[in-house]
Amino acid sequence: MYAFEKDIEGGLTDYATALWWTTMIMTTLGSEYWPQTTEGRILCLVIALFAFAVFGYITATIATFFIGRDAESKEAEIAGTKQIEELKDEIKDLKKVIADLSKKMLK
Repeated sequence: MYAFEKDIEGGLTDYATALWWTTMIMTTLGSEYWPQTTEGRILCLVIALFAFAVFGYITATIATFFIGRDAESKEAEIAGTKQIEELKDEIKDLKKVIADLSKKMLK
């Protein structure tokens, strides 16, 4: 960014400022400076999209960890897979009981 914006009036004055600007854009905190050149604007867009992808990946990884941990717990209601399987087994058992009672009543 410094290479694109160093010769612009009011542009980035040194490499450290450009690095600070990049950090602020990547952390989505923003900045008081916005690129003036076409190349700088394109690079700004690429940096912002890259940052969104990285933070999205980190957020998804953390969410997957917590969802996976909750899915293993019987008390957790997020996934509910274990509860559904237990209900299916209970329904099968009830069907057997009903079938047995029906046979006994018909005899």
